[in-house]
Amino acid sequence: MAKVKGICKNIDGCDLAADKVVQEVDSFDFRCSECGKELSPVEDEKKKKKGIPKFAIIAVAIALLAIIGGIIAFSGGNAEEQQALAPTDSIAAKDSVEVAPEVVKDTVVVTDTIVQRDTVKVEAPAKAKESKPTSVKPAASGSKNLGYATFKGSWPNDVNGRMVFKTSHVIDSRDPKGRIAEAGDYVIGEWADGHLVQGIWYGADNQVKGSVIIGR
Repeated sequence: MAKVKGICKNIDGCDLAADKVVQEVDSFDFRCSECGKELSPVEDEKKKKKGIPKFAIIAVAIALLAIIGGIIAFSGGNAEEQQALAPTDSIAAKDSVEVAPEVVKDTVVVTDTIVQRDTVKVEAPAKAKESKPTSVKPAASGSKNLGYATFKGSWPNDVNGRMVFKTSHVIDSRDPKGRIAEAGDYVIGEWADGHLVQGIWYGADNQVKGSVIIGR
């Protein structure tokens, strides 16, 4: 039967717990031999002391020594090569020195010279032709009978059309206020696609009743 180690935590009611005695009991009955309380497992001391194996430490030390030796050998070889090349470099430098030829000074004769300046004619930029505004032909005027009203102007689009109402009727179906014109009333304003955009509402007596702004 496997044995396991444990310690009792019942300090108030167990002497073994008070003395922190490590008990070795059967694994199937993991209880204190004195008070019968369940034990708390204790980690094996051998497992705690396990660390890095010695052979791993030795291998790392050998690798470090090999790297240090390689660095020392490489640096020493470079120094010897530099010393061996130094004399030849200095000789080549001496051989490459050339004596500059003597400069012979020439006598310069100064003569009178006449500098002719060319005159540059600057032409003023040509004026751009002014474009005359093209005249916009007014829409053909006419008259359209809508039954409840007569439209005078260019139907269905006109910037100054006149709608004369024959009977009581809503001014425009898109008007959110639903304003109704009486017989004889008329509206002068802008029309687009057969609908009033904005205009002035007059009564049959030619008095202003108000402005109507609906938008497109």
